[in-house]
Amino acid sequence: MASARGVRLSRTAEKALEGLEQRVLDRLKASLRELAGDPLLGKKLKGDFEGLRSYRLGTYRIVYRFTRELVEIIAIDHRKDVYR
Repeated sequence: MASARGVRLSRTAEKALEGLEQRVLDRLKASLRELAGDPLLGKKLKGDFEGLRSYRLGTYRIVYRFTRELVEIIAIDHRKDVYR
């Protein structure tokens, strides 16, 4: 079994966390642990977002990229806003 990668949040992703309810934050933390263990869980994005992946968390999306050592969270936002 592969070891979990480290997780780093961009400044944009960190700012997105500030206004979220605690229950959403708890689910988000669990999702980040899942992604650290298996970053292929999210779907590949196309077009302007090629090279990134998106993970669904209810009505929120986690947009990220990964390497062998790290999952870098680019953005966390509501699905209607995250790709803008």
